Amino acid sequence: MCGICGVFHFSGMTVSESRLQNMMAAIRHRGPDGSGMYLRGPVGLGHLRLSIIDTSELGQQPMATSDGKLWITFNGEIYNFRELRTRLEQQGEVFRSNSDTEVLIRLYERNGVDCLRDLNGMFAFAIWDENKQELFIARDRFGIKPLYYFQDIKQLVFASEIKAILEDESVPREINERALITYFTFLHGFAPDTIYRGIHKLLPGHYMRCSMKGATIVKYWDLDGIEQRGTVDSPGHVEEVRDLLQRAVTSHMVSDVPIGAFLSGGIDSSAIVAYMATASARPIKTFSIGFDVGGQFNELKEARLIADKFQTEHHEKIVSSINVEELIHKLVYHYDEPFADAANLPTYILSEFAREKVTVVLSGEGGDEVFGGYRRYRAHIASELLRTIPEFLRFNLVKRLIPNHSSTRRLLKIVDTLQVVEEAKRYGSWVNIFNDDTRRQLFSPTVRDLLNEFDGYDVFRDYMCRQPQWDLPNRIMYTDLKGWMPDTYLEKIDKAAMAVSLEGRVPFLDHRLVEYAYSLPGKLKVRRSTTKYVLKKALEPVLPHSTLYRPKHGFTVPLDAWFRGTLSRFVADVLFDHNPRYSDYLDRRFVHKLYIEHTDGRRNWGTQLWAILNFELWHRTFLGASHISTSRAPYPTPQNMNSSEIHTAL
Repeated sequence: MCGICGVFHFSGMTVSESRLQNMMAAIRHRGPDGSGMYLRGPVGLGHLRLSIIDTSELGQQPMATSDGKLWITFNGEIYNFRELRTRLEQQGEVFRSNSDTEVLIRLYERNGVDCLRDLNGMFAFAIWDENKQELFIARDRFGIKPLYYFQDIKQLVFASEIKAILEDESVPREINERALITYFTFLHGFAPDTIYRGIHKLLPGHYMRCSMKGATIVKYWDLDGIEQRGTVDSPGHVEEVRDLLQRAVTSHMVSDVPIGAFLSGGIDSSAIVAYMATASARPIKTFSIGFDVGGQFNELKEARLIADKFQTEHHEKIVSSINVEELIHKLVYHYDEPFADAANLPTYILSEFAREKVTVVLSGEGGDEVFGGYRRYRAHIASELLRTIPEFLRFNLVKRLIPNHSSTRRLLKIVDTLQVVEEAKRYGSWVNIFNDDTRRQLFSPTVRDLLNEFDGYDVFRDYMCRQPQWDLPNRIMYTDLKGWMPDTYLEKIDKAAMAVSLEGRVPFLDHRLVEYAYSLPGKLKVRRSTTKYVLKKALEPVLPHSTLYRPKHGFTVPLDAWFRGTLSRFVADVLFDHNPRYSDYLDRRFVHKLYIEHTDGRRNWGTQLWAILNFELWHRTFLGASHISTSRAPYPTPQNMNSSEIHTAL
C-alpha cells in the first residue's frame, strides 16, 4: 500500500522535479517508509512507500525492468504474485527482488494489458513505456484503490488523492454542480465525477492509455459474462461459497509485516477472523471500537464473543471523550471532497488504534453487496408487490396516520419511497438524505435550476439496466457493487486507514468469490425476511448462531446527541457565521430551520446537518471563497462512461 502520483505532458515538455516533489509531499502519509521519483522528458512518476511485501531496498519504487525501458509506480497488493512469479520463472524470467511490484511489471512486459486478467488483488498503478512513449494507468476491478486524474489539452495529472493534483495551481478549483447535487442527495459523489470540475476518478475495472495523441479509457472487467445458475437450492452452492471465502481470506494474509483484523462482531468481520485464525499459527490481532453511550453505538460484547471463540489477541477501544471538532477538521482534510458518511469517524479512530500494533488489517467491506446484506434489498423487492395496492391505501391514508416525528422517520421514509414510480429512482431513494422536495428547499435558486437537468439518480438508472437478464435482487446488488460501494465504503476505509499509514484489505472482494456469488439466483441471498441466506448457511459450521442471525448493525456514531449537546455550539458557529461558504449553493433560511427543528427535538436532521457541516468545512479548507462555475462546457474528459471504450481527443 502506497501513494502514487504522476504527470504526462502531451506536448512533450519536460516535467518539473519540484512539481512532482510537491505532489508527493501532499500524500506523504500514504507512504512514510520511503519515496522515489522517475523523471524523463514528458513524464514524471512519484511514489511514497508503505513497506508491506519485501521491505528491503530492492522493493523501492518507481521500479524499472532490467533494460530500463519500463517504469512503474504501484499502489496496492497482488495476492497471487508468488504463483505468477513461479509461472514467469518457468518462462525464463530471473527476479532481483521478492516484491509483487517486480512481478507486476515483468508480467506487463510480457503480456501488456492482458496482464490485468491474471491479477488477484487491489491496485492502482502507472507504467511508462519509453519505447512507445506511452503511459498506461489501471485500477482494480472493484475500485479498492483510488486513482484520480485531471486532463486538459496540455497534460494529464494523476494521483492516489486529489490533494496531490491540487498542488498544481493551473488545475482549477471550481465546483462540479452535478457532484454537488449528488453529494446533497447521497452524502458522497459517484465516479467518474468528483466535486472538482475537471478532476475525475478512473472507474473500477478500467485502464487508460496516454500518448502524444491523447488519452483512451477502456473497460477491461465486469460481470457481463456471468450467467445465473438456475433456481436449485443445492448444498453445493453453500460448500463452494464457504471454500471460496476461506481461500480469499487466506490469500489476503500475505505480508512481511504485522497483520490484524477489524472486528465488529457482525457476520462479515467475524467470518474473516475465523478463517484468519484457521490459517495462522499465531493468535490473530483483532481490534474493536465502541462509544460509551452504549446501545446501538456499542457492539463490543458481540466482538468479544468472536475474539474469545477464536482466541485472538483482542484489543478494544471505548471512546469516552473525543475532540470531535478537531477530528472533523482532520477528516475533511484527508477525504479531499465533501464526504458525510459519519462512519468514517469511528473508522479513523479504529485505524489509528490498530496502527499501534499492525501495519495491515483485513476488513469486511463488500459482504453486503456480494451476498445481499442490506435491509433495503428486502424493502425494494417488497415494494414491487406493495405497489399493486391502490394508491389511496398505500400512501395517503397510511401517511396521515403516522405522526411527523423523529421516532417515525424510518417509517415515513418507507412510505415516501414507495411513492416513487421509476424503479431505479425508487431504489436510489432508499439511500437518499434529501428527497426531491427537501432538495428544492435546500438549494439556492442557481443550483435549484440544475435539478431540471440532473436529479442525481443517473448512476442507479445506468447500473440497474446493465444486466437485464438477471433477477431483481442481483440487479440491485450489482448497482451497489458498481456505484455505492467504491464511492462510499471503499473510499471510507482507504482514506481513514491511509491517513495513519495503515493498509486495509477486503477479502469479500476477491473477484473469484464475487463472480461465483453473482452466478447464484437472488433468492439464495435474499430469502423472504433473511438476508445473506447462502452466506449464513455456509458459515453455520464456523460461527455461532447468535452471530449469524442477530439483526444487522453497522458502524454508527451518536450524531443526534452530539448536535443537541456537545457539538451544538460548534455547528451553530460554523453554519451561521457572517459569511458561510455554503450560502452560494444552499438556502440559509432552510439550513437554519433544520438546525432549530433538530435541536428542539421536533425532527431528526442529524445526518443532513452533518452533510452541510462537512461541506462548509471542506469549502473553507480547499476552496476558500466561492467557486461555482457558470460554464456548462465540459473539460475534454469523460463525464459519463456508458460505453466500453471512450476516446478523449485533444
